[in-house]
Amino acid sequence: MSRFTDLRRRLGRISRSATEEELAAVQKTVAELAGEVSILSAKLDVLGSDQPREVDIALVSDFRLPGGTTASIAEEVRAQSAAGLTTALIHAQSEATKTSTGFSKHIQAVMDLPGVHVVSPRAALHAELLVVRHPLVAQTAAAGFKHISAESVLLVANHPAVDAAGTWHYDVAATTARLTELFGTDPLWAPISPVVRDSIAAQEVSRIQLREQDWVNIFGTETTATPRTGFTAHPPIIGRHSRPQKEKWPATAEEMLAAYPENGQHPVRILGGGEIPEKVLGRVPHSWEVLPFGAAKPADFLQGVDFWVYMHHPEWKEAFGRAIIEALAAGCVVILPTYLKAVFGEAALYSDPAGVSKLIDRISNDEEAYLAQSRLGQEFALNYGPARHLARLADHGVMAE
Repeated sequence: MSRFTDLRRRLGRISRSATEEELAAVQKTVAELAGEVSILSAKLDVLGSDQPREVDIALVSDFRLPGGTTASIAEEVRAQSAAGLTTALIHAQSEATKTSTGFSKHIQAVMDLPGVHVVSPRAALHAELLVVRHPLVAQTAAAGFKHISAESVLLVANHPAVDAAGTWHYDVAATTARLTELFGTDPLWAPISPVVRDSIAAQEVSRIQLREQDWVNIFGTETTATPRTGFTAHPPIIGRHSRPQKEKWPATAEEMLAAYPENGQHPVRILGGGEIPEKVLGRVPHSWEVLPFGAAKPADFLQGVDFWVYMHHPEWKEAFGRAIIEALAAGCVVILPTYLKAVFGEAALYSDPAGVSKLIDRISNDEEAYLAQSRLGQEFALNYGPARHLARLADHGVMAE
């Protein structure tokens, strides 16, 4: 039985329990999608002769993911392209996101770079290194990748396997087995931070290969950090930027207002996610300036922020945080939950929500201390440029020109 025959039978069973109106809506949607698939199929036929048979790096992930996963992929692609390496972008439809269609803006921005090819998971392709990003994508990918091979396979674990509430987000053993089945070789796990590494260990899975060094997120182009010369405003401004995700915010109104006060003593600027505190508080505090996610480039937004404060839901664990490294590079003094000191060390300051205001008041009264901490953060961020990525690729047999 073909996959399409099986699908038709399943749809037949569904249709018997649906109303005529519901069926008409589904049929219209399916027809529209079928048209899009036909267009894409025709384009692929035209481009088929130009598709590579071999590349330096094949990157596999669900490119519909809107946040840090695809942003990190895009930065690595930029570094690889600039170094003269060839990259295949292979989309893996998975259960990692509910987004229906369309690649993220991060992936769209790098698809046309020199040496970059968008390759079907059904294509015949061999890579020196195949990198799969996001374990849930690896575990639930719909494609079989039957004709894709690689000298080695690396799985970038960019999300904790177990969160602070004890919930498993992916099964380490099952994910390892799935990749071994798909590509015929055991993957090398590459956690992006000590937080992720510890969460993988918490599942107590024996006989997995774990990379000795973390596969940290990088900037794909050389970053130039302009040193701060003082506060951007008086009083100094608290800010943050993130996706609109409830886990990215404190759970209660008390903790939220402790970290992001509404008393006007320190203005608060927010880029993205403002609907979450509005639901928790029942309002947007008058002293907050809230911009929608994507309304400004993070680098521009951060130039107007003195203290970048990131407090989140107690059940959430941040793996690394691309937004954090962006804030450090911009010269903001960054305040994080204490557990993230294992990742960022002396580059940031640490507190719980209740202690944020006191910490900011202390540093606000000592501009020299503020500027010294700002420089520490920028020095840390400058170590996460493209050279770091190219060096680790060389460790896996991929040499830049």
